[in-house]
Amino acid sequence: MNPQTLGEHIRKKRMQAWQTQKEVAAHMGVDEESIFGWETGKYMPQVQWYPRVFDYLGYYPFTHETDSIAGKLLQVRYCNGWNCKHYAEILGCDTGTVRRWELGRSAVHIRVHELIMRLWNALPLYALEQYPSE
Repeated sequence: MNPQTLGEHIRKKRMQAWQTQKEVAAHMGVDEESIFGWETGKYMPQVQWYPRVFDYLGYYPFTHETDSIAGKLLQVRYCNGWNCKHYAEILGCDTGTVRRWELGRSAVHIRVHELIMRLWNALPLYALEQYPSE
């Protein structure tokens, strides 16, 4: 199985570890129905749950590029579980600007670039690891 969605990544890891949805839910601090919904694609985890999901998986499951500042910006937001509004407050801008930066549609100011790099360098190692290829 080559997982495509976050829920598929969770299911693959859970099955490989011989864990129940209840056990995974307890590990992540969510209810069992959330794990079921994520795995079946009924809904996606909210960004606030991403850090717990990544910690459980032991890697960063998204395949967007992470070499550019735009990719790093998105990765920092996801790994910290921040929505655009909260991230904009941290970066001192508005949510539209954050989205334009994440999409590479606008240049990032040097002050913000430096802050993003500090935040990116502070991420746990597993958050910098992409999905392991088989």
